[in-house]
Amino acid sequence: MAANVPPLSDADLRQLRIFRAIVESNGFGAAQEQLGISRSTISSQMSALETRLGVTLCRRGRSGFALTDHGQKIYNEAIKLFAAEDSFRAEVGAIRGSLVGELRIGVVDAVVENPNCSLDQAIAAFNQRAPDVHVTLLIVSPNQIENALLSRQMEVAIVPNQPMNSAVQMQQLFYEEQRLYCGARHPLFDQDTAKLPMEEVADLTFARRGYSVATAFQSLFKHAPAATAYDMEGLAHLILSGRFVSFLPTHFAARWEERGEMKVLRPDFLSFKIGMCMAHFPHAVLSRMAREFRECLIEAHPVYIGAKKQAG
Repeated sequence: MAANVPPLSDADLRQLRIFRAIVESNGFGAAQEQLGISRSTISSQMSALETRLGVTLCRRGRSGFALTDHGQKIYNEAIKLFAAEDSFRAEVGAIRGSLVGELRIGVVDAVVENPNCSLDQAIAAFNQRAPDVHVTLLIVSPNQIENALLSRQMEVAIVPNQPMNSAVQMQQLFYEEQRLYCGARHPLFDQDTAKLPMEEVADLTFARRGYSVATAFQSLFKHAPAATAYDMEGLAHLILSGRFVSFLPTHFAARWEERGEMKVLRPDFLSFKIGMCMAHFPHAVLSRMAREFRECLIEAHPVYIGAKKQAG
């Protein structure tokens, strides 16, 4: 039978925090600035942690940084450990009448320019109410949000409306309008596409997003996707290449439209809205910090939420 790991010391916890920073920075070098310590210190601390735990946590070298299977499991458990520690600190702080600890928030890319998104207002209100809470904002691909929530890497996230584990609750905050675009190098760019036949649209080479989002045009194209991207910036690169068409948020694509580098195809028909939702665990198991931030998000997005309540 394998021996149990002895009780964790302060040194162990410090090394685990360093390990978490390395994983989330995707390497030793990138973690230096966040941690404020030298690379040699990071390396020695990691070696000590691996010796302490008796497993190799990661591979590092010319080929880059990569977690081992053991490292991924240790990282997942470390996240749970620190989440429990933060929850304890938060609840003790609540008993004493203040909110303390770290609140980790996830958000997908390309929403900061959305005029319907008031995340900045929610953060400002939360910081005013809980100035001692350290807010960590993580830009995460939609296909990673569910796992990040379930593994407690974050407590609250803003994500497109998509299938989620039944343990995750979703509440819509605002909409994101999407249209079909081609780039300036695309054969259609200089043509009059206002009345482009849908049969021709269906035959175009398109790039898909690498996660499931319910749209009205999932079966529009005749052929399998020729490229995939997991965020809006990636899709923009593919569109700008002139080889693919794809859907982008209108607020995100506006910069390239204004510069004459992208063009909308059939906006009269190929336009739809995606609900952008707040995702989190049930209210009863959220930390007090997360519950407070949830309220700030709701207060910052009164238009849609108020309309939902009135309709209900």
